[in-house]
Amino acid sequence: MMATGRILRFVATGALVSVPLGLVVTACSTTRPALRQHDAAMATDAAMTATSHEDAFTVIFIGDPEARMRGNTHEEISGYVRRLLELGETRHEWFRLGDGQSHEIDPSLVIIGGDISKDRQTSIDLDLPLWAPFFEAGIPVLAGFGNHDWEPESWGDSPSYSLAGHRSNESTTAFTRETYRRSAEVSPNLAYREIGPTAEHGPVTFHATYKGVDIVNFNTFLYQPSYEYPAGWPLTCNLLGGGAGCQTFVSAEPQIEAMELLLAGDAPKPTIFVQHYPLSTSDGWWDDYDTTETTLAERKKRLLDMIANREQAVFLAGHNHGSSQRPWPVGDRVVNEYVAPYFGNGGGVIAVLVSPSQGILEVRTLRSSDF
Repeated sequence: MMATGRILRFVATGALVSVPLGLVVTACSTTRPALRQHDAAMATDAAMTATSHEDAFTVIFIGDPEARMRGNTHEEISGYVRRLLELGETRHEWFRLGDGQSHEIDPSLVIIGGDISKDRQTSIDLDLPLWAPFFEAGIPVLAGFGNHDWEPESWGDSPSYSLAGHRSNESTTAFTRETYRRSAEVSPNLAYREIGPTAEHGPVTFHATYKGVDIVNFNTFLYQPSYEYPAGWPLTCNLLGGGAGCQTFVSAEPQIEAMELLLAGDAPKPTIFVQHYPLSTSDGWWDDYDTTETTLAERKKRLLDMIANREQAVFLAGHNHGSSQRPWPVGDRVVNEYVAPYFGNGGGVIAVLVSPSQGILEVRTLRSSDF
């Protein structure tokens, strides 16, 4: 996927069209990585003109489903999925908008915020069936990955970035990409772009638009490095250890710049920013493996500035296994961070009511007992 000179592509139903040469993007550690564009209905990018809440819709954000971990069985997760699907039919839960106004919580889009499954087990075959009921109902599901889905630099119980870990990363990437592909297939309102890694291997980040609202997905966090191996790996490096520890990490800076370019010049557009690690989590999770000369504060400020550049935006994260809310001042703006509760074991989700014409209207945490 990392060949130099890859082209930003336009994908419609059954068609593949090359874009002008001005959109050709090279992919190496010193230039912006390649983009792929999947666009089922570009007309949905235009802002809707409703004067009430008629164009508002519900986004469900799920943090840490961790399938097959900590007792989170297929049956339990499937049960939560079924109950979320029933929300629109039961009219049991509502957003309260003030002035006596309300809006039913009826899922139109689902976002998975990482830690999809057990360590090194995230895959299309194992995990897509859990979320298939949403697709069958015509509801898009967009997935990012977390630390349990993407090999950390150093694991306490096994070698890092061994052949097994690398293959797990590839399987995770395939799953996240398939959720976007399948979502565009089931919904004419979804368009998305992929931003490729900055080295031979690494994370694919996503920029999507649904019904005139942007969704920016950084997976674990925006500074997650890409990586590469020496020629002939794993045979030529630490063969007895499964090729572990032979990787060279490459900065995510070009990938971040590519996302900033996609977001430039559209400040009024409502935007949902998503990554696994909250700004409010432990500092160690924001480690970029010394691939940049940035400080922790600078990394967090980079994300905050991106969010604050949008007039209507919200930041959603997981990882902490507990719900919380925190405002982050950015100049004369405030970025609101919402951390989702754990999904399993009686946890819950975050529900966001968003309007392409009026922005982020309300954010609610729903416990599983609520739905």
